[in-house]
Amino acid sequence: MIVNGHQDFLNKFGNDTIPQFAAIKNCQAVLVRICNCQKQRKAVKSEECNNLYINTINSYADLLLEYFKSKTTDQEIIFYHNGSHEIKRIKLR
Repeated sequence: MIVNGHQDFLNKFGNDTIPQFAAIKNCQAVLVRICNCQKQRKAVKSEECNNLYINTINSYADLLLEYFKSKTTDQEIIFYHNGSHEIKRIKLR
């Protein structure tokens, strides 16, 4: 499984009640309410959400191994930042 950023992460895992994901969910909820006419503000909030995503993956992904195993039959999950910069690769099988 490949996760390409904080939005993709929430699309795949955001419906689950995992306490470690709450900050990313809250950030994304604020981000979507910012008008596209406020590009600078939206860009700053998007970067904040990306940083929360990166920190969450680096801090908790290894601890949530069983959770991630339950979400896919893939051999590994690769977490990316902005679709191209690898954050972490976790072997699942």
